[in-house]
Formats: sequence, C-alpha cells, structure tokens
Amino acid sequence: MADPKEIVRAFIDAFNANDVERIMGFFTDDAVYHNIPLDPVQGTEAIQGVLRGFMGMASKVDWVLHQIGTSEQGVVMTERLDRFLVGEKWVELPVMGAFELRGEKIAAWRDYFDMNQFQSQLS
Repeated sequence: MADPKEIVRAFIDAFNANDVERIMGFFTDDAVYHNIPLDPVQGTEAIQGVLRGFMGMASKVDWVLHQIGTSEQGVVMTERLDRFLVGEKWVELPVMGAFELRGEKIAAWRDYFDMNQFQSQLS
C-alpha cells in the first residue's frame, strides 16, 4: 500500500496540473467532500460538479504545500496556500485540509478556510 501522504501529494499535483479527470481518480465512489464553510457533497458526480465550479474560473491552479502530516488515526493533514489565477489576478487562500483514505483512495476530504477572504479577492 502506498504512503497516504504520497497519495495526497499526488492529488495536489493533479490540482496543480488543473486536471479534473485525474483528480477524480483519487476518490472512492461514495467519498464526501466538505469545503467548509459550504455544505458537504457526497459521491464523485457531486464532487466533480463542485470542483469544476471553482476550478473553471481559474486558468491556472497552484497549491503550495507548507506542511503535511498523518494523525494517529491515519488522517492526512495539510497546511496549504491554494492559488487560482482568475483573469490576470492570483487569488490566494490559506487552507487547512484533512483527508481520510480507504485503501489508496480518498473517502473523505475536508478543507477549512475563510470564505470572506476568498470572496474579497474576487471583487
């Protein structure tokens, strides 16, 4: 079995390639994605819809991984700066993420960020 941290690193690499199809290959069919403070979504179709929504507004994606670790329960935790090129402006958002894996796939993903900080950069 692959190292869970390496799976999450590869997942981040897929985001940086702006490759939604590759990103979707990391999820279990029943995965839950909770982009806090928004409502959670479940299943690959719903997750793909959310991802296409926020990635569709960006011509480039650059997630900078600052820290990565694994809890005693096996949850992979990340501290990141998620960057999206919207028009000619980079929108930057500090994010804390938690990834629960089942086998080598992501079964639950939670990202914590400040929605106001994100929205204020879009105006």
